[in-house]
Amino acid sequence: MTRPDVVPSPGSHVAHDGSVSFVYRDERASSVLVAGDFTGWGKDPIPLVKREGTDLWVLTTRPLPRGVHAYKLVVDGRWTADPANPLDVDDGLGGRNAAFVVGGRDLGDPAAIRVLSLNLHTYQERGLRDGVVVNDSIPKIERIAFGVAAMGIDVLLLQEVGEHVSNPAEPNAGRILQEHLERFTRRRWEHVWREAHIGFDVYREGLSILSSGPIEDVAVLQLSEGPLARIALIARTTIKETKIRVGTTHVSWGSDGGTQVARLLAEAARLPGGDHAATLLAGDLNGSPEDRQVALFVERGYTDVGMATRNVWPTFGEKTLTSRIDYQMLRATAGRRAARIEAFVRVFDGAGPEDGLHPRVSDHAGIVGAYRWDMG
Repeated sequence: MTRPDVVPSPGSHVAHDGSVSFVYRDERASSVLVAGDFTGWGKDPIPLVKREGTDLWVLTTRPLPRGVHAYKLVVDGRWTADPANPLDVDDGLGGRNAAFVVGGRDLGDPAAIRVLSLNLHTYQERGLRDGVVVNDSIPKIERIAFGVAAMGIDVLLLQEVGEHVSNPAEPNAGRILQEHLERFTRRRWEHVWREAHIGFDVYREGLSILSSGPIEDVAVLQLSEGPLARIALIARTTIKETKIRVGTTHVSWGSDGGTQVARLLAEAARLPGGDHAATLLAGDLNGSPEDRQVALFVERGYTDVGMATRNVWPTFGEKTLTSRIDYQMLRATAGRRAARIEAFVRVFDGAGPEDGLHPRVSDHAGIVGAYRWDMG
């Protein structure tokens, strides 16, 4: 229940038991109800109660089922989105419903820095709509942004981030994601993208770093040349008063991948030092833990976070995830405290439909690592 001596912030707030508190401010309203999938919409809307002597309308529900829930407020008979809640979903009628999530995967303490790594597989999805072949990448980017916002992710390290060389209907996927994130979180996100090569003759394919904090000291490491050239994109960002160096890469299969990672590690070692707490390199390494492109990281002092936390599930497969080829590799800066790993979780894997956050959005699953350096 909401304590009468506490002034809650407007919006919807999910408790650990799955109950949801709604708070709305309106001194002129005479009636406020909430209607959503959990009320049968207009069948059984639930009234909010106005606190005496205030403009606050409040309600706490019973515990609700796990999942993404949609709702609208009904203010004096007028159906409206919740102005205090930035999360929303399509209402199927040309408008938007406000949304909240009950449940979700355990990502540890919210004070940790949460980092998502994901191969976006941009502009490779095709579907039929009204008998016409369409590109399904644009809608999936919004789904990714919704999940990122709901999970409280701070940094994204992405591969296969594409844009069409000439078609404005297929713009840079990283910039679209940035726009959705800013809408869903109502805060600024920074984005850097660099091209690696031309894919399928018409797509500039590259790497992206997105951060809810400032990005600086951006560096591109050239790992190979040729039509399918490989790069690494590295930068520093400050999140929750902690500065870290982060990087994303996508290397080749087989021995070429090993050669590319050797070059990456050599070039990264020559980057200027600084006051960052650690270096986190993530991406699609196209290899299993015993392959050279993965083993080299461990030989050079990086921790394979999946192995360290015993979370070693498959991350790649067209229809079913069958191979572990995506990694987060972490190394503390000399003289700095090692991170505490709060969580290491597979996401966007098509599993656990009860929480509604993790549809397949690529031929890869995503990985969220949650890290803390601020412990006393």
